[in-house]
Amino acid sequence: MSLILISHGDFCHGLRQTAEMITGEIPNIQSVSLNPEEGTDDFARKFEEALDKATGEIVVLSDIMGGTPCNVACRYLDRINGGLYGGMNLPMVLSYVSEEGTESIVEDAKSQIYDVAVKLKAAIADITDDEDGI
Repeated sequence: MSLILISHGDFCHGLRQTAEMITGEIPNIQSVSLNPEEGTDDFARKFEEALDKATGEIVVLSDIMGGTPCNVACRYLDRINGGLYGGMNLPMVLSYVSEEGTESIVEDAKSQIYDVAVKLKAAIADITDDEDGI
């Protein structure tokens, strides 16, 4: 199993470092950042390199669902056989590397998806209401 953390800036590196401070060295973990001076193609190249190094089931945790790192990772869903999850945080990483594996991450993701769906539904209702008033 492999875990790849992706983010804007150094968040993914700091999260990895913090997780390893708590658990000790985590095998098969990588972090890939999108730096301010880089573009989408630069990040895609680094992400592909991480995928090439990964073995077995590949799980990718992203900082923001819909952000550039996550959007680039979506291009590689055929290779991300363990799932791509947004909103990564330290508990998600620790859950994954513990015996719980991806099941805990899936539960966290379901909760986040529900929250986003509720917010989107409200936003769509507001837009619809505004258009009806025009």
